Amino acid sequence: MSRPARVLLWLAALAAAAGLLWLLAAWGERAETERLREAGRHRLDVYAGSLRNAVDRYAYLPFALSTHPDLAALLRAPDDAALRDKVNRYLIINKASAQASVLYLLDAQGTAIAASNWDTPQSYVGRNYSFRPYFLQAREGHGGRFYGVGFTTRQPGYFLSYPVFDGRKVIGVVVAKVSLDGLEHNWRQGGERMLVADRHGVAFLSTDADWLWHSLTPLPAETLRFIEDTRQYGRADFPVLALKQRQPLDADTERATGPRGSEVLVQTLNLPDLEWRIVLFSDLAPVRQVVRNTVTGGALGLLALLSWLLFWRQRRRRIRDNLRASAALRQAHDELEHKVDARTRDLVDANAQLQREIAERIRTETNLRAAQNELIQAGKLAVLGQMAAGVTHELNQPLTAMRSFAENALALLDRGDTGEVRRNLGLIAQLTERMGKITGQLRAFARKSDGKVEPVLVHAAIGNALLLLEQRLRQQQVRLDIDQPDTGLRVSGNPVRLEQVLINLLRNALDAVRTSPQPAIRIGVAASGDHVGITVSDNGPGIAEAQLPAIFDPFFTTKSASEGLGLGLAISLSIVRDFGGRLTAGNRPEGGAYFKVELSAVDWRP
Repeated sequence: MSRPARVLLWLAALAAAAGLLWLLAAWGERAETERLREAGRHRLDVYAGSLRNAVDRYAYLPFALSTHPDLAALLRAPDDAALRDKVNRYLIINKASAQASVLYLLDAQGTAIAASNWDTPQSYVGRNYSFRPYFLQAREGHGGRFYGVGFTTRQPGYFLSYPVFDGRKVIGVVVAKVSLDGLEHNWRQGGERMLVADRHGVAFLSTDADWLWHSLTPLPAETLRFIEDTRQYGRADFPVLALKQRQPLDADTERATGPRGSEVLVQTLNLPDLEWRIVLFSDLAPVRQVVRNTVTGGALGLLALLSWLLFWRQRRRRIRDNLRASAALRQAHDELEHKVDARTRDLVDANAQLQREIAERIRTETNLRAAQNELIQAGKLAVLGQMAAGVTHELNQPLTAMRSFAENALALLDRGDTGEVRRNLGLIAQLTERMGKITGQLRAFARKSDGKVEPVLVHAAIGNALLLLEQRLRQQQVRLDIDQPDTGLRVSGNPVRLEQVLINLLRNALDAVRTSPQPAIRIGVAASGDHVGITVSDNGPGIAEAQLPAIFDPFFTTKSASEGLGLGLAISLSIVRDFGGRLTAGNRPEGGAYFKVELSAVDWRP
């Protein structure tokens, strides 16, 4: 082949290689972007569920309050001081039990005549709220909803209203104001970058404080007038959130340069029932990293192919040279082949025996792992059984409300008021859905873990464990102290199994402080080198020195047979060891016991 022909061949090969690398980069970018989109859709669904749950748990409250006869009586006789005091105290009691921010009663002109904060400097009593949309909606004879900044307290909240009837006439409105700050705090603690905007596009919840009260698009004058007339946010300036170089991918997804200059994937989930939208910002740094890795891998692959081609060419030359001397070496080659065959047979036999031993060991380990997983699952189900009382309490509140609605529906049905009966049945259906969400949380804990080891956020695992034990903590009036300076610590483990370990340790601590005059439990989380320690301690009687060596033995327990089988600590020790960690126990110098879980720290980056 001539020199010009070889040059053209090399140029063509380089062009083909460049084209292949470009195709690999484009494929990697599409695949990783789609992965981020799927993960974002899943997270948006989860956050939408938590937002709806936080709002819907109070949906029944205004209606339930409106049925109380004292509210209608006060609206008919607003100058009755004794009746007003009775209603004020009734609202205070319901505010505490429902954990709402404020409950208050408006007359037909929108003036507050009773409130749960009547005896505070920020009392609503005597103030007029007829300009608020939730009052106007309720005046039409149906429930109202509205998110805004309080006109009196200057604190944001979600307002739910319902009319108070005298026969078929609306004589007043009862309103419940609830705070969504706890939900916003939980999202921020989870490390997400997201916001919730109203139907106009104004961000009223955000994990980044700098994004609050920004609009997604410029607001028209009509919208600004509506916000000013309703005094929705107590401000008139809503700067547009800075998103540059926007590139739509579909109706709800786009690529853009974020407010802080980084390239992000912007995903939006509309909530028509609330007239809100959730916007999630996902950093596209992983996409760029995948593209770099794909191009690097492709380039290395092409270099390896080129090296192999050069090697193959050189080898052909050597083969041609060696063929000239092959006749003289044939006899020695045949003898060597005979020896190799004999040795190969020996090695094959030995390898077969080794494979049989390996297969048997794998079967044994598989059976042992299956038995261990079943034991862990049984331990979880035992814990759920012992927490049945707490579940009963969590379901008692909606059941009580359902009974009240059902009794009202019977009375309304006798009067032939089918419209009100239909509303009562709808509220019963909403409460049933709420009970389903509560049992769904327990079902998630009860299902078998896939055993996959991955980075686990310690703060989230502790929060999930405390969620299932919250009722018992309140019942025993235990003071809970959590010392975790760094809430972003992650360890190598499995989320469901780590939560099971924490629940076992916390339940043991609750049992230990049952007779303490001032029960207290402390959870400490601290990083030390490449490990993270999680310590659960109590101020109970401690562990007897003679029992310390045996507390992790299966079926060892100091409780009665009805309170446990003695498997909780044994299962917890097995789980922690599977994670490559340690579980130790001892007594505190000041009294009480402690259990410490040590796991490998994970340097996780979003």
